[in-house]
Amino acid sequence: MVRSVRAAACAGAVAITMVVRTAEAAPALRIEWPDVPGCPPASVVLQRARAALAQAKEADDVLAIAEVTPPIAGGDGWQLHIRTRTVHGRGERTLEANSCDGVARAAALLVALAALRTRAPLVDRPIDEIHPPPDRVEEPGAVPFSLTLVDPPKARPEREMPAVKRAPTDDARFTPSVGVGFASGLLPRMGLGANASFDYEASWLRARAGVRAFLPQEEIRWGLGAELSAMGASLDLCGRLPIPGLARARLHGCAGAAIDDVRAHGLGGAETSDLRRTAMMAFVGLGAEWDLGRRYRIGVDVRGGGSLARPRFVIVSAEQGERELHRPSVLRTEGSLLFGLVF
Repeated sequence: MVRSVRAAACAGAVAITMVVRTAEAAPALRIEWPDVPGCPPASVVLQRARAALAQAKEADDVLAIAEVTPPIAGGDGWQLHIRTRTVHGRGERTLEANSCDGVARAAALLVALAALRTRAPLVDRPIDEIHPPPDRVEEPGAVPFSLTLVDPPKARPEREMPAVKRAPTDDARFTPSVGVGFASGLLPRMGLGANASFDYEASWLRARAGVRAFLPQEEIRWGLGAELSAMGASLDLCGRLPIPGLARARLHGCAGAAIDDVRAHGLGGAETSDLRRTAMMAFVGLGAEWDLGRRYRIGVDVRGGGSLARPRFVIVSAEQGERELHRPSVLRTEGSLLFGLVF
């Protein structure tokens, strides 16, 4: 009875020790997994990766960023593009599968493989010394194997993982885009024009610089008026919103400022004038974007804000004196449709 109790206590202590060691050695696995209809969520992918690492003695922390592309009409299948980062380096793979569950399982295995830690052997003897040559004869009654005591490996100091934290910066993207847009409140009527922008994206943050130009509009009052046009630039900072979008769209919120050079060319008078004034606005906005494969992207942005500078354009006549022709509104809105190329 006493031996049974001692054996049970020893087994319990060994089990508790193994559980504690396993908990201490559990790696931190992180994956940015897209929300695609019909695909397993990120939690399932991480669960499969941890299950694959259940028997691993040592594993490293892993940060993975996955992109899943559904099959196009007549295409071969689902496509997975995954990038992994550990303290030892980074990797990148692209593969295809017949289903989204297949690419999810492949992503879990790739994350597990990236987490596996390799270390040098405990002894540096050649293999022929570890395994005796065939002409060596063991003595009768000898134990068929030998036990060699070696010094335990020195504990390696804990290593910080700055590389994993900086992984989104290393995976930065540059996206030049062109498109069309509209503006309300800048010109007398709804302004239409073209715009171009350059995006720098790192993880969930994005900085964007853009330029735009609007078609001229004529504004005539009391027989006098001007042709007004505008060209400007904008700068905004955006962050990805953690909410699902329509049709696999990624949503982001933005804040920034815009400055425009408004030009008025006089019409209808004996003398023509050409005036330029500066208009400014601060805005917040909401946008959505869709990936067209791995290299192309289409996006929609809507902004709204208040004017910081409202230039005033007036006309002067001998009969009626000075009268206001146009002034940008206090509240302004803008929108754009962009097509970009991802680098």
